[in-house]
Amino acid sequence: MRINKYGYIKKGKIEENMFSYNDNVKDKKLFVTISEEIKYNFNFLNAITGLMKTVENSNCEQVYVSASVKYTNFNKMGMAYLYNTLSFLAKKKTVFVESNLSKLIHERVTHSDGEKFKKIDLHEDINEKSVQQCYCFEGDRSINKTVQILVDFIANKNLVLENAKEFLVTTIGEVFSNAFIHSDENKVFFMYDIEFHNEAFFLVINITDYGKTIIGNVQEFHNKVYGKKLSDKESVTWAMGNGHTTRSGSGGYGLPTLVDYVSKADGELLIFSGTCMYALKGTNKSVLEAKGNFIGTSASMKIPLFDTSKAIMYDEKTKQLISVDLDEI
Repeated sequence: MRINKYGYIKKGKIEENMFSYNDNVKDKKLFVTISEEIKYNFNFLNAITGLMKTVENSNCEQVYVSASVKYTNFNKMGMAYLYNTLSFLAKKKTVFVESNLSKLIHERVTHSDGEKFKKIDLHEDINEKSVQQCYCFEGDRSINKTVQILVDFIANKNLVLENAKEFLVTTIGEVFSNAFIHSDENKVFFMYDIEFHNEAFFLVINITDYGKTIIGNVQEFHNKVYGKKLSDKESVTWAMGNGHTTRSGSGGYGLPTLVDYVSKADGELLIFSGTCMYALKGTNKSVLEAKGNFIGTSASMKIPLFDTSKAIMYDEKTKQLISVDLDEI
């Protein structure tokens, strides 16, 4: 991604989100202005799909990115996610980032090989001024170790019984595997953060690839096997069903089981892929149209920590994770 100092630009047409755009068709330049506050949440992730769509559909050859004010309020995970998005878009267009914004990003975000992911440090990661590590996996090496570290941390900070841990390792492992299978570049990006708000701690995880979308894979599979065309929403809904997979052989349990676990843990799950999003908060779930078009698949989950009110275990009879309220025992 090319870096250039060019001074602040005037705002073009303002949209009611975190990005505003000024498309200079004559000079083939697209100006993108970022709002003064970026927080890694649903609104931000949805706005990113709009950014992708706008850049993808623009006839401009160059994209200029700046912040609306000199001193911005970006949280570190949002900043890392934005950096990854701009790096991906730089493969399609020439991207220039205003120098102060570029300096801020490079001071707060670093990239590491996935093999360097060793542990989760609760005390260090809660510091919003610390550096956000983003891990890149090329091929599936180190995935098993990473998944085990994640599950061990979740289990140690909550009441997750041993048989449920094993099931969760398989589940999260399949989410990573799906990302590799569908990523044209054979790269998967992973990052996490610890959030503290409303007197509670949360583990936030993101797994992203910039390959084929869930929608594209499902539609291609159904057209080939059944001669049937599914809508975008139908494709995402089908993908979330137990045992539904576009791969040959076994599979198709990673996403549904992840949904099951996140729901039982009273967490949140957001999956953006193509023109749709899958949103889960507690027991409420829905498939909605995204603001734009996410090129690839981005899966984010938010898990409460230090929850001693219930235990998560695996039920051998139903072959599902169950939640047991300790107050009722």
